[in-house]
Amino acid sequence: MIIKKSIDELIGETPILELPTVRSDWKIYLKLEYFNPGGSFKDRTARSLITSAEQSGKLKKGMEIFESSSGNTAKALAMLSATRGYKFTAIVDKHAPADKLRSIKAYGGELYFCSEEEDPKGGHLVDVRRKTAKRLAEERGGINLDQYDNPENPKGYYNTLGKEIFEQVPDSDYLIGTIGTGSSLSGSGRYIKEHGKTKIIAIEPKGSSHFSPRGHGYFISGPGYPAGAILPKNIDISFFDKHDYVDDKEAFNTMRFFAEQKGLLVGDSSGMILYYAMKFIKNEPVTDKIKKIVLIIGDSGESYLTHAFNDDWMIEKELLDKNINKELSDFYI
Repeated sequence: MIIKKSIDELIGETPILELPTVRSDWKIYLKLEYFNPGGSFKDRTARSLITSAEQSGKLKKGMEIFESSSGNTAKALAMLSATRGYKFTAIVDKHAPADKLRSIKAYGGELYFCSEEEDPKGGHLVDVRRKTAKRLAEERGGINLDQYDNPENPKGYYNTLGKEIFEQVPDSDYLIGTIGTGSSLSGSGRYIKEHGKTKIIAIEPKGSSHFSPRGHGYFISGPGYPAGAILPKNIDISFFDKHDYVDDKEAFNTMRFFAEQKGLLVGDSSGMILYYAMKFIKNEPVTDKIKKIVLIIGDSGESYLTHAFNDDWMIEKELLDKNINKELSDFYI
């Protein structure tokens, strides 16, 4: 047994799980990123951003880190700040899942809530959060690591997640992931593209605006970007071969199905790609050659207990759909 000596050493090298389906000509592999110590692939983001800032001399012991995040990145930064001797403040808004906020505080992080009123020009909340994080860092002598535009974010995924996926499934035909800041799929996709022939499929919530200026509201809280907001520079669509959308109802009912029927408690981004993978494969013709598809399971469903796994919330939002459950049970065996 290899003994680890720090939380950092527990990040990465996450397992791959094969998922059986009715299609014998396809193999689905799940890259289970919730096995990271902080429960998501954003642990990789936090480690990359903090380490590069330390090495550059911009981040020193005792400093305070300020970061805009809807949850997982902030949670990961709070965890690593606790181990490396930094103060951490997450810049959040009313849309952040309550379970993630509790996790941030459990690691000793602070929460700064901001609203549209803080921007006299009426900017989007995500843009307000980003501006607020930069302002607070300047005012208080701290640092804003800027997960959205910092090139160290996708670079961290290139060297870890992308490399791991390629080594675990070197002959995969497709890699499917979701996009928020764009770093995980752009970074890992770049590595896989440079070393193999895998095609990359990017999925975002229906209503998001990465690929379309016209969007609308949605409840999915991890991936996606609101229409009109400033898109992150870390999104590199040149590595994507295809993009598509999954809506709230499809994502949330898929999350519930996999928890209840497969014992897999996954987050909303995973619900999206598990549903999409089914739809994608069902539309593909049957062949003699077995094709392989890898899905990035970004985080655990433990951060979504108050909404996606809450019957009352699902009923209130009119999101429960037994037809989706039947569709999934006919495909995933």
